[in-house]
Amino acid sequence: MRIAHISDIHVNEGGDFNNKIFEKAVKLLNKFEADLVFISGDLTSYGLLSEYELATEKITQIQGRKAIVPGNHDEKNLGYKLFPEFFGNTDFIRYFGNCTIVGLATSEPDTDNGRLGRGRHRLITRGIQRKKNLTCIGFHHHLIPIPNSGREHNIINDAGETLDIILRNNVQLVLMGHRHVPYAVKVHNTLLVNAGTFSCNRTRAYFGNTFNIIDIKNKEIVVTVVDIEKEKRQKMVRFNPDDGCYINRYYNAEKIID
Repeated sequence: MRIAHISDIHVNEGGDFNNKIFEKAVKLLNKFEADLVFISGDLTSYGLLSEYELATEKITQIQGRKAIVPGNHDEKNLGYKLFPEFFGNTDFIRYFGNCTIVGLATSEPDTDNGRLGRGRHRLITRGIQRKKNLTCIGFHHHLIPIPNSGREHNIINDAGETLDIILRNNVQLVLMGHRHVPYAVKVHNTLLVNAGTFSCNRTRAYFGNTFNIIDIKNKEIVVTVVDIEKEKRQKMVRFNPDDGCYINRYYNAEKIID
């Protein structure tokens, strides 16, 4: 199975959204022919109706099945009332082949902070009931600090309880956004993966605009970061949750993946 993981599109009519990069990114993304495109929030910049309408138009350019959760920007200015109308339920369990996708809304109206809460924790528990499936949980806010993203803030308020549930149940894959930089790290038997920004001008240093391609074969998970402007890709992580084998280009310098 192949999952395209994109985040932080930030569609608007002003300076945040880079339409040229978006158009280029979509062409690159569609070439990967992903089985699923997971969008981890911030489709809009201010949650405005005009932005939701434009985001809907833009998202239709992306081919394939999609699973979408809201970000903190999508819930501004009553945007939380618009998201279900344009993109469906904010919390869901869906099945794609042998993969269970649990999508969750960590965002709350008119604040940059996030939380899940006991109701969504119960949804995680329900989502892991198909033991033979690989379980992937996705939401907007990051669960752990992300390097190269500036001073730390906006980790979800109940990150400790959420992380405990995920690690105790050996959830194999967690997808997040929010911080505009790509990153991945293994904690216990779980791979935590952050996506950079797909088309926002607020990039960090030399990271630019990126998206992730996640290939899952025989339970092995390989995460590749695609640099949109340079049209280059680099494998970031290889992880097998069955035997614990893990290679990360950030921390295994002698084993950098080509």
